[in-house]
Amino acid sequence: MKSDNLSVTAAAANTTGVAVNKTYWIKSIILLGLLGVLIALPWFTGYSTQRLMVELFTFYAIALAWNLLAGYGGIVSVGQHVFVGIGAYAMFSVSTTFSLNPWLALPASIIVSILFALIFAVPMFRLRGAYFAVGTWVLAEMARIAVLNSDWLGAGGGIPLTTMTGISRWLRNAGVYWAALAVGAGSLAVIWWLMRGRLGLALLSVRDSEAAASASGVNVLRTKVILWVIAAAITGTAGAVAYMNTLQVSPGATFSLNWTAAAIFIAVLGGIGTLEGPLIGVIVYFLLRECFSSYGSWYFIILGCIAILTMVLAPGGAWSLITRRKPIDPFGIRRILS
Repeated sequence: MKSDNLSVTAAAANTTGVAVNKTYWIKSIILLGLLGVLIALPWFTGYSTQRLMVELFTFYAIALAWNLLAGYGGIVSVGQHVFVGIGAYAMFSVSTTFSLNPWLALPASIIVSILFALIFAVPMFRLRGAYFAVGTWVLAEMARIAVLNSDWLGAGGGIPLTTMTGISRWLRNAGVYWAALAVGAGSLAVIWWLMRGRLGLALLSVRDSEAAASASGVNVLRTKVILWVIAAAITGTAGAVAYMNTLQVSPGATFSLNWTAAAIFIAVLGGIGTLEGPLIGVIVYFLLRECFSSYGSWYFIILGCIAILTMVLAPGGAWSLITRRKPIDPFGIRRILS
């Protein structure tokens, strides 16, 4: 009798394993197929579509980074655009100073963003809650004013990306598009890997209760700093690629609060604290922008009303409406306590 039960259990386990493997391979094939289509996009679309997709991927990466901070780490920043400016200026400066190919200069945006994130962490993490949020905004304004008064960074006129001269229009647009695709997909992959590991579990515990996390052996400050640095690197790289698309950086545009406002809107609309939320949010955001941006100030009123309705009717964002009937976890990062 016992052997029969063991046989049934083993058969059930094998069936479950086969089903899991089948699901894994189906997801992998769909993902690779989608990635292949996106990589091939420059060969069958126009320049305007490519430029729009660059914006979509870079906004998505910035929203993912903000969501990582606020949704998974409980660190609300309203000055995240400081790293958009730092990343963009770092890449432009290195590229123009050393006459370096812009794509080869992109690592500079990562390195400089990480360096400044570590420097900023010293005063910023002495603040908590609303003070931290306001402090990040003040930090971004200080950076904007510093760049505005720096002649070697072009002051108010900014820096043009002169190293793009001589590169054909098709290759320039396609190269920037592929860089944006790499930033968007790479940011998702990094955050997915992060949340699947021990650090991801530590982040969630810090977000829920710092005291409990500390009592459980989590180094709260180190966890927050690591999160801050990763978000800065993603945001800085996305900012650099976004301005490769315009071939010019200036203090007013790169250090604009609009970057953070858009990231917050995208994360809130899609669902804070999920990987799926920013993906839904960025698609809806661009659909709204393409449909209503010609309405002038009414466009911002429409966005504000949608954000308010989302927070009142669906605090978990659009993704919570999808999972309300049946819990689904496409990225496989949900942890179920047993």
